[in-house]
Amino acid sequence: MRFIPAFFACLSLATATILENGQARLNPYPGQAVKIPNIADNDPNWKTYPPDAHQISYKGRWCSKYISWWSSPGINFRYAGDDVAITFGEHTSNGVLLAWRISGQPWNFANVTAGDTYQFINKDTPGQKTAVDGQQNTFEFRVTNWALGVQLKRVHVTKGTRIYGIPEFHRKIEMIGDSLTAGYTATYEGISSFAWGLCEGLGNVEFTFTAYSGICLTDKLCWGNPRGQLYQWLQTSDTGFRAQQIYGTNPEPWPFNKHQKADIVVINLGTNDSNQGTETGRVPDAEFQANYIKLIASIHEKYPRAQVIAMQIWQGFYSYGNTYLQNLDGYQAGILAAVDSFKKKDGSNFVHYFNTTGVLQHNDINPLWHPTDTGHIKVAAHLMQFIKLKFNWELGNTGKEVYSHTTYWNDLPDY
Repeated sequence: MRFIPAFFACLSLATATILENGQARLNPYPGQAVKIPNIADNDPNWKTYPPDAHQISYKGRWCSKYISWWSSPGINFRYAGDDVAITFGEHTSNGVLLAWRISGQPWNFANVTAGDTYQFINKDTPGQKTAVDGQQNTFEFRVTNWALGVQLKRVHVTKGTRIYGIPEFHRKIEMIGDSLTAGYTATYEGISSFAWGLCEGLGNVEFTFTAYSGICLTDKLCWGNPRGQLYQWLQTSDTGFRAQQIYGTNPEPWPFNKHQKADIVVINLGTNDSNQGTETGRVPDAEFQANYIKLIASIHEKYPRAQVIAMQIWQGFYSYGNTYLQNLDGYQAGILAAVDSFKKKDGSNFVHYFNTTGVLQHNDINPLWHPTDTGHIKVAAHLMQFIKLKFNWELGNTGKEVYSHTTYWNDLPDY
């Protein structure tokens, strides 16, 4: 899908309007953190942790400078005491929107800025005093904006208290994709995407979204992205303006050997390759198929035990007489052939085809050619069931909020 440069995205963040059927959402960003004076390391009221503290768990891809990349990266830790504050480094995007929460409480939102300190939690924060039966409080934030990020500089908690590490879940999913996976134009972008709904909905899984708007599978210039996922998924940073400023053409390779390996990898790529409007035009079918096979082989090399799910891309809908039909011109034969190329003689395969035909309908696509929030929820729900039935994964999230601001209902119960 068409790429919107990061510097344009930055301009609109503070005043972005969330639309619900054309009407502005009321109070779309509850829970803003309080900006406070920067905290010295020896401040008598705070205990401070550096970004390399072992108690801090980094989610998604972060580079050696503790800068977040790609879609929906974040951190979490367990804490004691009443106060949690965070100082953000110079490479934090100004006004970037974070989603944050205490334990399993509903999501809150906060815009943060480079070089500043924000207090997220105090004794009066909703959810702070609700723990029962030995429950312990955790703090988590996620970067919602796919083109923006934060640099973690310091974590602060009440003097005399401390933070604790949280063990990783035993299973992990990695999503490799473009704007569709990254949540472009979804209400809260990354945390409103189908990728988010799948992984948070499954529950008890680690996950990484290696997805960026406008990127191709093929390693070529594509809607402003200098490289394709065939190359970029192997790197720590994405293809955006921030990464080009900091790393130029020499990004840090992702240290796969230092991180938990994925058990399932979901690929949703090809929408941009198929678009004639990119800088270098549509990728021919044979070339796309060959590149898809190369990507799967690359994934298998890094994650030898992983199951790979190849999603059929959807190309939107068109009016046909008195109804609507789905455009199926999306490398379907090439993706199927790529999947079959890994089939063993006994018929078994670690690569699986997920057919999206019929999952979405024409009103599940917004005016900017991407899924609505409802569309993302539908794709996530189908993927969850596919994984549950195919790999016998149980659904582990039995109540914690996944998507924020989805409580819609009719308040006229009686006639």
